[in-house]
Amino acid sequence: MTQRIDRTTQRVGDRYHVWHTPRLWEQTKDYPVVEVEIASLKHLDVVCWFRDSHPATLRNVAAHFVRMQEADERIPILLDPNGQIFDGAHRVAEAMAAGKTTIRAVQLRRVPPPDEVVDSID
Repeated sequence: MTQRIDRTTQRVGDRYHVWHTPRLWEQTKDYPVVEVEIASLKHLDVVCWFRDSHPATLRNVAAHFVRMQEADERIPILLDPNGQIFDGAHRVAEAMAAGKTTIRAVQLRRVPPPDEVVDSID
């Protein structure tokens, strides 16, 4: 079994930009932490974990459920410069499931260069 690498990914054209989240957290550790209204996050109604090559099967949904339960709410979510979720969707989902209306967040001043650019994240 391979160890899971915590990462943030974004599709750019036909490739994926990958950021290693421990590096993002380290880079933002001195940024101000604010409380944001969960309802204000536009990302809430976007498909983020599933796609044609990784459908919302019971097995895949259960894997994300486990990740939600393991999410460390002490780590603020990261917002991109436009205020959208850059890292922390599992923490947001866990907070929503617990009935919370706000979550701690740090906003990136700029999106750093990715750690990797890859053809696939599967």
